[in-house]
Amino acid sequence: MNQISQRNLRKEIPETDLLLFLELCDPFRKAISSVPSEESWHFLSELSKLHGVTPFFFYRVRSLGISVPNKIMKEWLGIYLYQIAGEKKARRQIKELKEILDSEGIPMILLKGASAMLRLYPELGLRTFVDLDILIPVDRVFQFKQTMTTGGYKPLAARNSPEDEELQKFDGHLDPFWKEESLMIEPHLSILGVGGEHLGALSEIWQEKEETNTDGISVGHLSKEQFIVHTLLHTAKHLSDEGFTEIKWFIDLLYTIRTWKIDWPKVRDIARKWGVENDILPVMATLNQYWQTNVPLPITSELIELHILVLGLKDRQKQYYAKLPTSYLERLLKIREIPDTASQVRYLLRLFFPARENLRFRYNLSSRSLIIPYYLLHLFVTFKKVFLGFWYKLLYHPQ
Repeated sequence: MNQISQRNLRKEIPETDLLLFLELCDPFRKAISSVPSEESWHFLSELSKLHGVTPFFFYRVRSLGISVPNKIMKEWLGIYLYQIAGEKKARRQIKELKEILDSEGIPMILLKGASAMLRLYPELGLRTFVDLDILIPVDRVFQFKQTMTTGGYKPLAARNSPEDEELQKFDGHLDPFWKEESLMIEPHLSILGVGGEHLGALSEIWQEKEETNTDGISVGHLSKEQFIVHTLLHTAKHLSDEGFTEIKWFIDLLYTIRTWKIDWPKVRDIARKWGVENDILPVMATLNQYWQTNVPLPITSELIELHILVLGLKDRQKQYYAKLPTSYLERLLKIREIPDTASQVRYLLRLFFPARENLRFRYNLSSRSLIIPYYLLHLFVTFKKVFLGFWYKLLYHPQ
């Protein structure tokens, strides 16, 4: 849903409907507190699309025996059936990917939505996702890229240069891989993002990984406690970085909390050792407030306010732009980590003039499109973002 639609929802939707939305998101709630009006169902449907939970809502209202306006129910059914087909395709792709990597002895761990889909949800098609996130060993990156290419996948130039990818390899993910009629593969070397104790965490992750059997193939996952910490952290960072976080990650957490036997002291110990305890506390407090999960908290923490939880920050664009100057400065300063002059020059040059493949990716251009005008456009867009960032930073002062 676009920003305009979210602003309209913020003005129109009553707080009672926000709370009804959260009630429907609880997979273990036996009934909702009130019967929504037709207008309320419209709001709930829009919110379900915003948070990627429409197939889950279709499943929930059927399970609860709730009557939904026919037009909305038909729309939900179409989205639900589409997601079932998407999940079947994803499961086949996971099996294929595992076979490709196993042939070269490269281990992988499924992350985020793909892992939740296989381990938590009771039926096909309930968990939406747009790509497959995996964790691979740091020392197997070169071999992984060669194996993926041999297996028919193509690298997507999401980074400006090889140096850029190398410097940011622990902050996000490596350049994704894709092929026709398949989900994009996003290979990660860490699950902590910017900050956190990457190396210590990685050692524990690979030692404690768990496995499920998918279509006759054993697939690796984070341990239960690590999965919870990662999901809590992922939820918190999306809200901090983008001013919005999807409720489907909270549904993942609700399933884990109520279906797995969780060692909560171990969860706290992992978060402390990984250096992310303060990041995840507000999400834990939010689970307790709105879904009564009784997650043990080591200290009192602020929770995510209802409107922010469901609709995101009111000034998301300001939040985004206000953080850009610091981000650009940090990337410029990373040049000091590059050992040789030639690579430093290439890194700096590609920050302002990305490779052709990168520009085609950014602006969705075909291989036949004239690329030169987009270099000028990219410069204009970059300097505009920096200017707006300084302007909003002065006015907005994001936390």
